[in-house]
Amino acid sequence: MKTPFLVAISFIFFYVSNVSAGTIDFSTSTYNSTFGPNTATDLVDGVNFSITATARGVDGFRQSFDHVGLKFGVPGNGMYSISITADQDVTYTSLFGRGHTFVGRAGQLPFDIYANGSLSIDNLTFTPSVFSAASLGNIFLLAGETLLIDVDFASLTGSSIFASATLGSLDFSKATVSAVPVPAALFMFAPALLGFLGSRRKVRA
Repeated sequence: MKTPFLVAISFIFFYVSNVSAGTIDFSTSTYNSTFGPNTATDLVDGVNFSITATARGVDGFRQSFDHVGLKFGVPGNGMYSISITADQDVTYTSLFGRGHTFVGRAGQLPFDIYANGSLSIDNLTFTPSVFSAASLGNIFLLAGETLLIDVDFASLTGSSIFASATLGSLDFSKATVSAVPVPAALFMFAPALLGFLGSRRKVRA
């Protein structure tokens, strides 16, 4: 009777959730400047992302002159927004970017972050000339829901003629569930458990 029980036990698994992190890199060739096509797909850490760009004049992606990310703002027919959807549940954690300082404008280009249509972060700005990380406060979205990164021109102080910023990357995490076999030590515990149950039956008899 013990053998079938032990065989059955050998197929028991624990299911453990793990968190893996990934980065959408806006400086890659996936996001080369386009005038017309405005949707890109990007496979990162097993997650398929669909990214749609809105720009001034003709929609499409605008790569920065030094190819370190996407250029937002008025200069060079720049971008206004990008919307991002994933085919899995993900949590967006950090956005990396840099502002640009120009004569005749005060303040930095502000971004509004929307999580599936609801405003999550208002007037997010970046340090001029150097890349810095902005925490998104762990925005969790289900598969198919949209993260929108939108320039808020109405909140600009000073002239917007040369207002611009570059977004370099977006960090995210996802939960993965893996099956882990029961430790081998359990096989030593099973016979002892059976013996204990057997002894109790004898006592009752």
